[in-house]
Amino acid sequence: MLDDLLTTTYVVFDLETTGLSALLGDSIIEIGAVKIKDGQIIDRYDELVNPGRELNEEIIKITGINNEMLTGKRDEKSSVIDFMKWVGNLPMVAHNAKFDISFIENAYLKYELGKINNTVIDTLGLSRYLESRERYHNLATLVKRYDIPWDEDKHHRADYDSEGTALIFYKMLKKLDLNNFKSIKDLYKYPFIVIRKEELKNINN
Repeated sequence: MLDDLLTTTYVVFDLETTGLSALLGDSIIEIGAVKIKDGQIIDRYDELVNPGRELNEEIIKITGINNEMLTGKRDEKSSVIDFMKWVGNLPMVAHNAKFDISFIENAYLKYELGKINNTVIDTLGLSRYLESRERYHNLATLVKRYDIPWDEDKHHRADYDSEGTALIFYKMLKKLDLNNFKSIKDLYKYPFIVIRKEELKNINN
């Protein structure tokens, strides 16, 4: 099946940004992503992005990314275009995906790039569904819950967080499979899990 939960190739991604709101003028400073298939990471994407302005000290402290690291890097438009070419029409997955996809969508709007058509799955919503009795669902908690190797000092770098999220996500898919979820379409009725839907005919392996 092209939309089989366990065998579909997914792009699991994470962004670091200049702040919390794409609509209020914040922009991307790092894109990190992996492609995962059958529980194995088969490709990686990682790029620092020059936002065209200085970072504030809080963002530098949180991400470990400083202004010098972004000097000479490509701008947001070029980076987003190449990243989405790399993604293709694969389903996209992120933790608290509404935040991350809002920056991609805003870049598409700002630079008149068209429309994003990918399915987007949120591991935060998925965790709340699978572990409804648990109080915490942040990434640092989930790596422990799912027994994923984790270095807290590398947390909040997009490449590292996307890899951790991917490994968590595959273990979540196995739980779903055991509960008779067999396709992406089975998740469509949960808008807190699938926050953007694409026609299944466009999902490939």
